[in-house]
Amino acid sequence: MKIKKQFLKLEEDHTEITIGLVRLIKTIPEHELFFILNKINDFKFKRINDIKIKGEYFDYYFSRYQAYDKYSKNCYSFISNKSIRSDQKKVQNQLFSDESNIKFLLNLHQDADYILTNSDMFADFSLILLPENFVFQIQEYLLSSEEELYQLIQYYE
Repeated sequence: MKIKKQFLKLEEDHTEITIGLVRLIKTIPEHELFFILNKINDFKFKRINDIKIKGEYFDYYFSRYQAYDKYSKNCYSFISNKSIRSDQKKVQNQLFSDESNIKFLLNLHQDADYILTNSDMFADFSLILLPENFVFQIQEYLLSSEEELYQLIQYYE
């Protein structure tokens, strides 16, 4: 009699993280926004290395600002949703290419200017004071582990 081998089906990682979508009321330069944020908060945001995404025709760069709150022991990161720069690697010779010189991290939320992440598993963005005349209220958004942005955030943490 043959012995039938059974394999355990391991559960896949279906975790989600909460990110914040930050929308500006009016367009202002990045340095002005973070100057105002640093003025009204106890913790200070600093520019850190950009996120780089390689495409077939372009390399895209997204700015990142990070701050550490000593009281809540959380690290906050602002990531630009729209690429701030793109370097062309080769000339597009296809008529209908789906790659352009501008890329969004969240294509379904192109109206969001920044993506806010938190080092804590239970994100609480209410601890960040926002300038009323420049930024709308932060919208929380659940990001599943299957999305590309989830992997990107995990890699750059």
